[in-house]
Amino acid sequence: MDYNKYYKKSKANSERKIERDDNINNIDVKESATIDKTIYILLTTVLVIVPLFIKAHLSEYISPKLTFLSTGMQADIFSYYKYIFLIIITILIGILFLYKVFFLQYKISKNYLNLFLGILAVAITLSAVLSPYKSLALHGMYNRHEGTIAFICYIVLFFVTANMKFSTKQISGFLYSLYPFVILNMVTSLAILNGKNLLDIGWVHNFILGSIPEEAQLSEGAQLWGTLSNPNYNSGIGSILAILFLTWALFDKNKLRTAINVVMGLCSLVIVLTSLSTSGFLTILTLFPFIILAILVHKQKGKALLVLGSFLILATALFIPIANKNPRVWDETIGFIVKENPFSSQPQASLMFIEHDVKKGLNEIFLPDRAYAEGSEIDTNVKFNIPTLPEPGIGAGTGRVYNWEKTLELVKERPLFGYGLDTFPYFFPQNDPAIIANLGTSNIIFDKPHNMLLGLLYGSGFFAFLSFIAIMILIVFKQLKVYFKHEKHRAGQNGVLTLSILLLGLAYLIQGLFNDSIVAAAPIFWILMGVLAANINQYEETID
Repeated sequence: MDYNKYYKKSKANSERKIERDDNINNIDVKESATIDKTIYILLTTVLVIVPLFIKAHLSEYISPKLTFLSTGMQADIFSYYKYIFLIIITILIGILFLYKVFFLQYKISKNYLNLFLGILAVAITLSAVLSPYKSLALHGMYNRHEGTIAFICYIVLFFVTANMKFSTKQISGFLYSLYPFVILNMVTSLAILNGKNLLDIGWVHNFILGSIPEEAQLSEGAQLWGTLSNPNYNSGIGSILAILFLTWALFDKNKLRTAINVVMGLCSLVIVLTSLSTSGFLTILTLFPFIILAILVHKQKGKALLVLGSFLILATALFIPIANKNPRVWDETIGFIVKENPFSSQPQASLMFIEHDVKKGLNEIFLPDRAYAEGSEIDTNVKFNIPTLPEPGIGAGTGRVYNWEKTLELVKERPLFGYGLDTFPYFFPQNDPAIIANLGTSNIIFDKPHNMLLGLLYGSGFFAFLSFIAIMILIVFKQLKVYFKHEKHRAGQNGVLTLSILLLGLAYLIQGLFNDSIVAAAPIFWILMGVLAANINQYEETID
């Protein structure tokens, strides 16, 4: 029997099937590449828009209990639209990534990083479920919006970024997207330094405040410090960007880009100086030895030292006129080490002591420490002694140490899953007499712990805190392993970029010891840490 005709037919069918499978794979690869490109554009958009966008929003806030924070219409400029934009983009990115995993058979890396990230997500979610104020824990305070939903967005952005692959050009694009933030906030901070308020400009005022009723407008004298809600945040974020751009400039082989990044580093430094907050300066000071160490292990020592010397000279040239304009610049930076201020005509400490003595004398005259019932001056048995209150003063770290101690006391009461993120003002002992001894006044509301790590520990408990620490340790040590083990990587542009991002991450954690996480800046940290994780995964795959 002739089987050749059946054999030929079977062979033809087999060839057509293989050809079809190849076409399907090609379509999947192309579609996957398109989705990756779209996700990259969306991630870059987050880095550009979220830190920058500010616009007033009026909403009704219902306090969970009768307290100093009243129920009613509340206005917010710095966080609401950032929060909404973050949620929308995160949902889009999440949908695209899930489609890629389930329909295009994309494999997620199996590693401890994803395990700890999952624990963090679960712990944060449970903290909202178990919080006494669930709605507040979910969305956060009306003027911060850093509740559970915001943190879940950060985790999703990190996870998606960590499970992608980026070219050197794309990583550079992430960092370029931070230029507008630096430029705009530098301009705003210099305007404040020179006594000019950008809110006085008609179109700026209309854009930011035009959406709320006139009766809800800002109080007279309100100033726009930048796109962040507090000068302390300006100082912290300015410092991490100064470290980023300086490190990039030190080791970049492209001379034009080196010059541009030196300028961007100086602009970031201006933000730190004009913020009149010490946290950013301390962050730069702490990271400086790491920069020197990076120079010593790098082949281009001469070029790096030249760039560093140029940066320091230009930084000094900027510092002098800024400190001349406002002597507090010295007090909040170099004054941390050298107390005597050469830019101040009269020592600030002397003025504080004079003011304190005058107040003490007036208090002794008009506010005696004892009050007597009528006609009872002679009878000491009926005297009423007014409780002794602490003397007004400024505690360590401008009151931060006191804040941290009270926060840790709260943590002891709910250690596992915390109180819920951003519920801090309703559990802190706001009527504690010691407040006046640490902040100089009792008219202060403690609405955050002024420490990013303590904020996470208070809000979500030990499981969230420990998993976050584990994630950071894994990223830092694995990235250092890649950097030192692969000389080709260290010498190339990819190594320069990842080193710059690594130092940015360390700077963010250090300034986070004095500042809180905020929706305007946190996505920068989480996305760029995701880039480091992606870089680590890529090198581990090549080794395997």
